[in-house]
Amino acid sequence: MDLQPDSSADCEALENYLAFLKLTEADSARLHELRPLFRSSANLFADTFYAHLLSFEETARFLQDPQTVKQLKELQKLHWESLLEANWDKEFIERRKSVGRTHAERGIEPLFFLGSHFQFIEHLLHQFEAGNFEQDDFSEHFLSVVKAMFLDIGLTLESYFAQLSTDLRRALSMVWKANDELKQFARLTSHDLKTPLGTVANLCEEALDEFGDQMPDEAVELISKARQTAFGMSGLINELLSVSIETQVDDANDDVSIDEVISEVLDRISQAISDKHIEVDITSPLPVVLGNKVQLREAFYNLISNAEKYIDKVPGQIRIFSESDESYFIITITDNGPGIPTEELEQIFTAFRRLQMHQGHEGSGLGLYFAKSLIEHQGGKIWVESELGIGSSFHVQLRRSL
Repeated sequence: MDLQPDSSADCEALENYLAFLKLTEADSARLHELRPLFRSSANLFADTFYAHLLSFEETARFLQDPQTVKQLKELQKLHWESLLEANWDKEFIERRKSVGRTHAERGIEPLFFLGSHFQFIEHLLHQFEAGNFEQDDFSEHFLSVVKAMFLDIGLTLESYFAQLSTDLRRALSMVWKANDELKQFARLTSHDLKTPLGTVANLCEEALDEFGDQMPDEAVELISKARQTAFGMSGLINELLSVSIETQVDDANDDVSIDEVISEVLDRISQAISDKHIEVDITSPLPVVLGNKVQLREAFYNLISNAEKYIDKVPGQIRIFSESDESYFIITITDNGPGIPTEELEQIFTAFRRLQMHQGHEGSGLGLYFAKSLIEHQGGKIWVESELGIGSSFHVQLRRSL
């Protein structure tokens, strides 16, 4: 039994495994004695094992190519051959590390790795029962196999989880970098948006100062509204920017009146609702919930403006009402739009996902994705029910105010 690991850390780890599992030279000798038994039935084992894998959809999708399956069978036989060689050296450790890393990188769950060990034990038991092994001390040989398999499993899973940890750290680093870049983008974009809005507001103010007494009252009123709208949009950009860079964990625990949120949303899209002759029916009072008002307003804006955009009937109808239980309120927004195909329901909250029937409409495909993200940030949930030709109902579950 050689002990030649590739580093002092590997040496210490392997020594610990061997000591805890009580693997000795006697175990190594017994494993050697089992090699002829396995070699004589290795093809049967490989065929049986991969037939088992192919019976599961999760693993069958990795095994579509017959040539790949053939190569994997050979690797599987070599794996168990090396276990029975019982040379716990540098090569043995690196093989187990490689298996763990590969499984982690390809997203193969430990379940399937552990399943191969069970299949190996089952195969050896069948060979013993068939009388293909002449030693009387079957139990000692079998115990040596089990101990060697625990060594195999321990080294492999150690590498598997180490690789997952590395991947997770790398992914988190990318998220943090992207988050910083997104915040910077938000700051720059807010400045670019606010500058023309400020110009519009100033021009409206100058027009009123210079020519207000010469204008009809209706014109003064329209320009005043345009000025107020520009200021309102500038304020909205400030609020959205503050939310985009907010890092405190308690920013979603304010008391928020859904009546106020819906009122502000409807003010923003009042012209579109009027132009399309959409009737809005609100069953008041709507609840007070726990959340962040700015984020909830944007979530409901995306939901209601989405309904307004796609309503295809005259008159259009949007109905908003709520119900409750001990812990949550559920606010429902229904419309009489075209509805959503059943097969598309699970995908509509995906970023950039747009229904085929909506390809002619303007939009980025991000509205419902943002709505879902913002609502989940409040500790809430969102789901949809729909019927083609009848309309859709979006349900938003939010926490009750204390």
